[in-house]
Amino acid sequence: MKINSQALSESINKELRPIYVLFAEESFQLSELSDEIINKAKNHDYNEKLSYVITKDSDWSFLDTDNENLDLFGSKKIIEVKLLGAGPGNKGSKALKAYSSNPDPMKLLIVLAEGLDKKSQSSAWSKALDDSGIMVIENPISQKSMPSWIKRKAENHNLSINEDAALLLSEKSEGNLLAAIHEITKLSLLYSGKAVGIKEMEKSITNSSKYGIFDLSNAFVKGERERIYTILESLKAEGTQPALILWAISKEIHNLYKVKEENSTKNIWGPKFYLDALSSRVKQTSKAKIKFSIQEIAEIDSSIKGLSSKNPWQSIRDLAINF
Repeated sequence: MKINSQALSESINKELRPIYVLFAEESFQLSELSDEIINKAKNHDYNEKLSYVITKDSDWSFLDTDNENLDLFGSKKIIEVKLLGAGPGNKGSKALKAYSSNPDPMKLLIVLAEGLDKKSQSSAWSKALDDSGIMVIENPISQKSMPSWIKRKAENHNLSINEDAALLLSEKSEGNLLAAIHEITKLSLLYSGKAVGIKEMEKSITNSSKYGIFDLSNAFVKGERERIYTILESLKAEGTQPALILWAISKEIHNLYKVKEENSTKNIWGPKFYLDALSSRVKQTSKAKIKFSIQEIAEIDSSIKGLSSKNPWQSIRDLAINF
């Protein structure tokens, strides 16, 4: 059943379905939707999450219950499947259709489809998932819709941002959802339950910390380890949430993966200096390293959600510095 993202909360409160397939352009949008489902699933005793980043060489046997050992404790598991810029392929399509016809009652399958074209939303595998579960299609955030998006996110943080202030933040963040959320989080600490107008927004942006999410992303792509460490410590000290930092690093690693796969930056948005930095870093990084790091991101994400004993901050720092 297709629903929009605004209806997801009501849907999962009524009933947790066995399958969710989520389409969006940005990993940040997908993470928000996925987090909402996972938080609800934890209330239904799903306390373990396994993540699989799909490539052309992926083995789909993790969906084949016949190949699994019998779980004596009957633990419920969340299976997260990440599709980055491409569909599951023939083998994956068959596996998803087969699983959809007979979902495992002890599993919750969440398929995250990032940057896939519209044809994928009506493909056989996505229709099969939709028939057995829920499909959510999150529209891209355009320059025109960004202020409204900012105001909605502010409300979720017990904050009221007026139109002029939202327009200013939209202009300053230049379409970067992570940067906008970072500013909203900071504002919520300063003006919780209050109205934020143009004066408050100007003051907040002017008094922004020495380092921001943009700085971390640029340092990471350039491989500047000492600068990465300094920025991470600064962001941690000012109370930046680890999930926000992980999303920023995740976006850059996913972009590196796309460039590696396509041998081109043509499908990556950004200024020339950023695209050049991506191209340079890709040449220095093996595909195996990138794939391993994407899996690491999934494990750190689990620790942030309380599904792993790892220390989120230490793991993020290790990932960013040692990449």
